[in-house]
Amino acid sequence: MITLLNAAPDTGNQGVSALCHSVVAGLTKRGATSVTVADHGRGKRRADWGYASVDLFGLTHNRRFWRGECLRTAHALVRSGAGLGTSARAISRARSVLDISGGDSFTDIYGSKRFEAMVLTKKMALDAGVPLILLPQKLGPFHSPERAKQATDILRRAKAVWVRDAQSFEYLQTELGPQFNPSIHRLGVDVAVSLPAAEPKTLSRSLRSWLAPARSFSVAGLNVSGLLCNAPDEARKTFGLAASHNDQIDALARALLDTQPNLRLLLIPHVHKSETEVESDLAAARQLVQRLGPIAKGRVQFVEAPLNAMELKWVLGQLDWFAGARMHATIGAFSSGVPTLGLGYTDKAQGVFDECKIGKNVADLRRLTPGALAERAASSFAERCAVRGQLKSHLSSIHNRATREMDCIASQAGI
Repeated sequence: MITLLNAAPDTGNQGVSALCHSVVAGLTKRGATSVTVADHGRGKRRADWGYASVDLFGLTHNRRFWRGECLRTAHALVRSGAGLGTSARAISRARSVLDISGGDSFTDIYGSKRFEAMVLTKKMALDAGVPLILLPQKLGPFHSPERAKQATDILRRAKAVWVRDAQSFEYLQTELGPQFNPSIHRLGVDVAVSLPAAEPKTLSRSLRSWLAPARSFSVAGLNVSGLLCNAPDEARKTFGLAASHNDQIDALARALLDTQPNLRLLLIPHVHKSETEVESDLAAARQLVQRLGPIAKGRVQFVEAPLNAMELKWVLGQLDWFAGARMHATIGAFSSGVPTLGLGYTDKAQGVFDECKIGKNVADLRRLTPGALAERAASSFAERCAVRGQLKSHLSSIHNRATREMDCIASQAGI
């Protein structure tokens, strides 16, 4: 049994789901017959995902200590060796534990609770004596010296550590010092470049006409991030944005619509949350349409159905061009050969794009005013045909590298 942690498919964040399905599909393709995935449900359940059947078990960082899926309780059971509880057994009896930290959460910038969850899940495997493999992810930053020390201890004890950007690789080399081993401490690409695509069955007739191969107009895609738009003042302060992201995204959308009179703009949510929650991309998309006013009529629509990560990748693959701040939405687009402009609000997008040799296609929201971002987007869209050709030449090597990476991970996991 291989157990996958911190890639829960039930968070609503389709970036995390993309990581989950990419790993499970990759391992299954290489012969894994028993994969168990931690989510936020209760007990052990069987799920058929079409390409594979997996076992799900709950593991949640909460204060319901009387429940076996409580992270602290499961950790205590693992340490005691009692072998009680579904969640504790899913880790203590695994052949290997693979942990991807949600791609970017092995850091203390998101607060103490999330950092503690990242540490406890990894310590569960280490305390159980089960080989721990950290899958390609970003490491740090760690602002607290004590938390940095905890993270480094885990890195030293892991069977293998993969990172997805040069900055994290440099951190790994520096922190491990003489213990750094290039055979097990590796720089890779984000696993989501290999995410399978699946055509949705629930698209409206209007959306299908927009995405039809024989359409007579260009379709640009845009992810409107709820994280950045629904509490714009807080997001600007937290991430150091050059302006309110609502002003940035408004200017970008208007610039695109001005480029061609028959251009269509498709807004693609990548985080599905209740529209009352700050993370909701759909709420942010609705608000953008309202702010655009008459110019949006007949030319702007959004994907309202909560498509899963593989379905969203199919939609992204039908576009002529795409831009977004949700990093795994941009990965879904460029890994499908679609010219893509990443809207970076931290260093993570730049690192992943650099590793895929397309680093020049990132617009830094911390530096660009609304007007400057609009110009950058319009220029990127105008160059889409040339970029598509350049991207095509890169994709083969990107996918080949991802294939070799998963081959190695499967081998390290004992498959």
